[in-house]
Amino acid sequence: MPSRLLDALLLAMPLPQNLEAWRQHLKSQLPYPIQGAQTLFIGDPTLVIVAFQHDKVEVFLPAIQWRHHDIHTAKPRSQGIIEPHNGSLEQLLTLVEETIATRLKSFHECSCCGKRSAPEVLGSLQGEPVCRDCIKGRRVLF
Repeated sequence: MPSRLLDALLLAMPLPQNLEAWRQHLKSQLPYPIQGAQTLFIGDPTLVIVAFQHDKVEVFLPAIQWRHHDIHTAKPRSQGIIEPHNGSLEQLLTLVEETIATRLKSFHECSCCGKRSAPEVLGSLQGEPVCRDCIKGRRVLF
């Protein structure tokens, strides 16, 4: 069983050259804000998560599991793994773009202002989706 020390050491080690090149390409070519180092959180709100490890890259679709109207847990879902020995940067870019498209389909339009928002920032007012900006000061469930 791996230890926390081993996990920390692996994270501190630099990525192999080809994976580092892929990471740099994503950071420089995608038209979204990007946060993170070895795990990239792309978009604001996050549209896709790309986790670089020493032998693979895994792409995740951000997802939230609500436990109560104001308590939630991040539960990203894996969309696929690209391994550098049998994968390519083009495959990674395609997977990232497909995941972004899937995520954007989950956004809904606020019934008050018309802004499209991620489902985790929408509430409900009389059964209609409403963004947090339009709900401020009202008592509603998210």
